[in-house]
Amino acid sequence: MTLPPERPVPPSRPGDPSGGRAVGGRRRGAGKRFLVVGDVLDGVIVHTRAQATGDHDPAAVIRHRPAGAAGNTATWLGWLGAEVDLVARVGVDDVYRHERSLEDAGVRPHISYDARTTTGAVVSVRSDFGRTSMSDGGASAALGAEDVPLDLARRADIVHLTGAAMLGAGGVDRIAALVDRARAGAARVSLDPSSVAVVRSVGPDALLDALQGVDVLLPGRAEAAALTGTTDMDEAARLLTRSVPLVLITLGADGVLLGRPGRAPQQVAATPATVVDTLGAGDAFAAGFIRAWATDQVRVGSAAREGGRVAARALGFVGGRPPV
Repeated sequence: MTLPPERPVPPSRPGDPSGGRAVGGRRRGAGKRFLVVGDVLDGVIVHTRAQATGDHDPAAVIRHRPAGAAGNTATWLGWLGAEVDLVARVGVDDVYRHERSLEDAGVRPHISYDARTTTGAVVSVRSDFGRTSMSDGGASAALGAEDVPLDLARRADIVHLTGAAMLGAGGVDRIAALVDRARAGAARVSLDPSSVAVVRSVGPDALLDALQGVDVLLPGRAEAAALTGTTDMDEAARLLTRSVPLVLITLGADGVLLGRPGRAPQQVAATPATVVDTLGAGDAFAAGFIRAWATDQVRVGSAAREGGRVAARALGFVGGRPPV
């Protein structure tokens, strides 16, 4: 099997001393540097009117999209004009395709290939009854701290760890090692648990222990409940701040709940949105939040509102990534 050639980092444009790229009319390279580590997957998005198992829907809408929480967050950061690197792992036959997709979105990819397994995949089926998702971590489940180049971690201002396949495989030791690698330099570290399945596979107490050194935790409502054992989100926020100094629980249409030690939880309203597809909205929120928070650690509520604005934009598109 012929291995794909390594793709060089795209050259800087004339007149851009920062070495960044112009994306969507915005100049990259100024300000903070972001490193996202986690899942890059192949996505199959299905919208069907089938009513029961065994039905055939000849008018279903089926789309193939690059997916994965890390790829989604990185591309929204690129869309925002940030300088962003992405570390991920895919099957050997898919390196070029995923690198090209990420580069087109303004991301510098650092993708390892795996000759023993395929690229991970996620299938999202939306019907009149709701959404069902199925995933196969594939190569993303083999991603670990050793895949993260030290020089990238040391140069980053923010390292964001995300993806159910990466975080759910390898247990607590892998998560702790990823956090340690993220802190190899002076970067602040954010982590999105990504799925209740991660909490269940690792165990809530073990996962919270592994988060020592994480600066920001970004769970959804279900992950926060699984981590703390309570469905009272105010109480969940208070409990989680015992392990992480800043917690943002995303609550969908109810906005975001901010938790900080010694303070009452703060509710931030959601940005009104026309909902076409909810897939990847949380990843878009993470991108908007950490992009704003990186430059102003004090105005957390303002950064959360920026995350909400980006999430609202993501809700208007099919798939988890911005339009290129």
